[in-house]
Formats: sequence, structure tokens, C-alpha cells
Amino acid sequence: MQAKHGRAGKHNRYQRAAVLALTVLLIILLAGRVLPVCAGKNVPAGASLKQAKPGQILCFPLETAAWRVSDPYGWRKDPFTGEKAFHRGVDLACGEGTPVLAALDGVVTAARRGAAYGNYVRLTHGDGQETLYAHMQYLYVRAGEVVAAGQRLGTAGQTGRATGAHLHFEFLTGGIRYDPSAALSLP
Repeated sequence: MQAKHGRAGKHNRYQRAAVLALTVLLIILLAGRVLPVCAGKNVPAGASLKQAKPGQILCFPLETAAWRVSDPYGWRKDPFTGEKAFHRGVDLACGEGTPVLAALDGVVTAARRGAAYGNYVRLTHGDGQETLYAHMQYLYVRAGEVVAAGQRLGTAGQTGRATGAHLHFEFLTGGIRYDPSAALSLP
């Protein structure tokens, strides 16, 4: 009798272990799809969910009162692929040709055209801080130029991977992108 009971108990243990292993496997497989959406802590390399802390007040990068946030920083549905993607800046919709201004004093490290950014300007501000201005219609500056906060860098447009006229603005510290919303006093 005990031998039969022992085999049945051993069989139940194997069955429970198999169910547990399958459950763990299912959780691991689903975690890759569910956690990034729910937790919000999973971010790609080179980005952070923390707010930018520039150490000084930023000049608003558009010379107009007629703007709105069309796409915030963070996870979103990519307008071109429909897939979930991390948006590494904030999009400020405005009229094409709206002057784009330097947020801080700095040096132009790039002023060129890229496939995704279209026409863009990248500035370095010291202490490892940088700002990036993308999808511009025209560029008024060149690499190596020293610029002052509030100086015109060019005009907003819809070059590169853009669905309409806007400024895509990024703030970086040490090569990591941070949410610029609070630093720009965005709603």
C-alpha cells in the first residue's frame, strides 16, 4: 500500500512542478510585453524617465505663443509604424517657419540633416548638458558657432520623420536624454 501511495505522491509532485514551471515560463514571456507598458520603468539605453534638471532656467525654444505639446516625452504609439516606441524628446506643434531659439548659451556641435531628425541643431552647454532641436525648416547656425540663450537657430518645419510642422526638443545630460517638460514649464 505504501509503495502505491509513494508513486502517486511522486507523480503529483512532478505534475505540480511541471505546472509551476509552465506558469513561471508564461510569466516570463508575458513580462516582456506587459511590463514596459504597465511599469513605465523600462526605458531604452540613453534615456531616462526622470525630469531634466538644467541648473538654470531655460529660454523657451519657440518665438511664439501659438504652440501646443503634440507628443510628450516617453512611451507612445509610433505614428509611422503603429508600434510602441520611446519618444526621446517633446514635440511642440507650431506654424512652419516659427523661429526656433537656443534654450541656453552654448556651442553648436551639429547643424545638419539626418534621416529621422531632418534638419537639426545640437548644442553643448557645459557640465555635460546638451539640447537638440529637430525637424527644422531652415538652419541659421553652423557647427562651431557660439550662441546665446534666446538666439535664433533656425525655423520650425516638418523635415525628416515628421507628421506636421513642429519642433522636436531634447535635453541631455552626460549623453542621457531626460524629460524636458518641467524645465520648459510645459502643461
